[in-house]
Amino acid sequence: MRRWVPAILILWMAVPTGATAPARAADGRSQLWLISTRAAPRFRPEPESFQRLKFWKLEDRCSWRPARLAQLTDCSSGQLPTILFVHGNRYTLSDAVRTGWVVYRFLDRLPSDRPFRVVIWSWPADRVSRRLRRDLRVKAARSDAQSYYLAECLRRVDPRTPLNLIGYSYGARVITGALELLAGGEVAGMRLAGPVEKRTGPIRAVLVAAAMDHDWLLPGHRHGSALDQVDRLLLTSNPRDPALRWYPLLYGRGGPAALGFAGPLCPDRLGPNRHKIELLPVACAVGRNHRWQAYFCAWPLRQRLGWYSFLDDQPGQPSRNGKSNPQPTAARPKAQDTRRPRNQLVAAGGQL
Repeated sequence: MRRWVPAILILWMAVPTGATAPARAADGRSQLWLISTRAAPRFRPEPESFQRLKFWKLEDRCSWRPARLAQLTDCSSGQLPTILFVHGNRYTLSDAVRTGWVVYRFLDRLPSDRPFRVVIWSWPADRVSRRLRRDLRVKAARSDAQSYYLAECLRRVDPRTPLNLIGYSYGARVITGALELLAGGEVAGMRLAGPVEKRTGPIRAVLVAAAMDHDWLLPGHRHGSALDQVDRLLLTSNPRDPALRWYPLLYGRGGPAALGFAGPLCPDRLGPNRHKIELLPVACAVGRNHRWQAYFCAWPLRQRLGWYSFLDDQPGQPSRNGKSNPQPTAARPKAQDTRRPRNQLVAAGGQL
């Protein structure tokens, strides 16, 4: 796979897409990066496994060039807002690059002259089995290793750098797992070696169609310390999502609901961190859909991405589009639909 990665990137950039690269990419102010973990161990990584990550940077608006981690973590770019996107299941390398490019172009079109950096996190999420439940369980196990790699990467970033972590579907659990590790916690028996430098820059997170248990963010649970690391967390909620609706089937009968379907379990038990969560209902805008494109095109989400990405506008104050940013709230989700599907495999859809 490693020998084909540069070729795939070159071919992707050579195919006409009907859109030109943003002008700000040409002057070197805004940046687009790609980090691939597809050549790294997929389960139980060791500290030296981090050296197998591959880095690329988009140069001259048209070509991907190999880069080094030191260039990404350069202290001279410590004040550059960095938006990291983690995709979901069944994404090829080409899919990851294409989706990250769309996020980059959206942020670049916002009426702001402030430069930024988008980092695409590409992990091995290609289909591994025709049996959907097995495929989903394998990717769920791989997400723990991805949390470790992501935490190792984030701990090397300048602590002054403003961060916005966007996770879609299984990408959401990768992000919360990394935050748990940065807080000194443990994920699937893994911990970060050595102390983690305390961050001075803000961290925000956006979890879109989060395919993770709805109780994981509670104190003492699997990712119970993740909220301690963020200033704000935007969480979409869609009880009509067909893939998240049958998320409990990953555990068999009576499994927990998905966070992106039912919202956080018992928000009152989150303590002070409860006020960090902004629960964003998108059922009317997204409907019965789990695709990233459907969520990304939802106006409620697009309206909030600018504030979460550039980390400078305050809630209730005018945003870049001249409209007022609503005050984040942690509303209670609707009750879960517990009806069972007629066909469990088709209902899951393999899209998590």
